[in-house]
Amino acid sequence: MDALDVEVAAEYLVIAATLVYLKSKSLLPAIPTEFAPEGEESAEEVEERLRARLIAYSKYKGVAEELRARAAEADAFYFREAGDSSADVEQRYRIVPDKLARALVAAIRTAKPEKRTIARERFSIARQMEFVARVVRERGSIDFPALCLDLDRGGIIATFLAILELIRQHRLAYDQPTPDEPLRLLPFVPEEIHAN
Repeated sequence: MDALDVEVAAEYLVIAATLVYLKSKSLLPAIPTEFAPEGEESAEEVEERLRARLIAYSKYKGVAEELRARAAEADAFYFREAGDSSADVEQRYRIVPDKLARALVAAIRTAKPEKRTIARERFSIARQMEFVARVVRERGSIDFPALCLDLDRGGIIATFLAILELIRQHRLAYDQPTPDEPLRLLPFVPEEIHAN
């Protein structure tokens, strides 16, 4: 019931039933007048009533289409200042969607084709492991943000994975006293040496 307009569907069914009734009357032989029920409309009267309704419907449909076309033209052609109902209606440019579409297609056809190649810098985790180990060995220690200073997103991810792998392999140590401080990378010192 929510998806279907019941009144429109009922109107359609009435018209369809009327057309079936008229078709059956035209195909079947006429009922003799002595057997015809009293007070019932004849097939000609029903047909005339249906014809009148269809003519009225076609007139309303034509007027509705004309009003819709005028409204679309007025929307594209006139405007009034927002919030001021007493302001005069002013004329502006007329928007013709077909012309705009043709202009866009023509512009696209005349545009020069551009060949673009995007070279993505590839980062190898093994290469980043060597890089991080070398920097920590040369400097003694380095903060993670300083290590990633000139890298893009892919480089930062590869460097972080390289650091995790170096820590897992006990080739690198880290320190971060508080969560707010940057991660500091240090050379790995074995436990027995560190204890002495």
